[in-house]
Amino acid sequence: MSLKRITKNLIATILMTTSAAFAESPPAVKGHDAFIKSLSEIKGNTSKPRTLSPVVSRFKGWFIDITEQAKPSKLTGTEVVEGISLANQPRATSAWQFIQTEKGHLVRAAGGKYKGWVIVIDDRAKTRPEGPRLTVTPALRLAQKPTANSHWKLTLTKQGLVLEATSGKYKGWFWDFGGNDPSHKESGREVAVNVLLAERVVAGSYFAVKPAKK
Repeated sequence: MSLKRITKNLIATILMTTSAAFAESPPAVKGHDAFIKSLSEIKGNTSKPRTLSPVVSRFKGWFIDITEQAKPSKLTGTEVVEGISLANQPRATSAWQFIQTEKGHLVRAAGGKYKGWVIVIDDRAKTRPEGPRLTVTPALRLAQKPTANSHWKLTLTKQGLVLEATSGKYKGWFWDFGGNDPSHKESGREVAVNVLLAERVVAGSYFAVKPAKK
């Protein structure tokens, strides 16, 4: 075998090993199973509305939401919008439901204009560096119905809930957000269109889950 081929194989092995390390799920806390069970309050597989909030950075305590400036498009024939965001004040659009399926959990909007829509991944989204040692992709969309890549593995850790993609090009990637991204005013609150997928668990991958206020 030529030196060139040996080098190529070595590089491929290193890349595969690195990728596998990035895709490793975080360790679950002792109460993980009880937490997952608690998300089956409706018909045995659906949670009551919850909010999701980062536990670190200047966006600590903000809420996963959808911007009023969401851009419509299509994904494999399904209506989707691009604009999953963080908002500093909760509204109807800050409420989400977890639906347990054989493939993982769906995350479904529980209120607002897009009530009933689910968070999915668009494999066409391009990756970009986020600092010197992390790659992210703005691949999250809100879809009118589930797609092939709309299921999530939920892991309750000591730091908070981690959401991990279970399929597609970005399988094994985790929810994150751009910590230094700018925000803007929308109807009296601050909104940052910066929710992403990251290739490994980072500080922005941990979320607090609380009952949504009625």
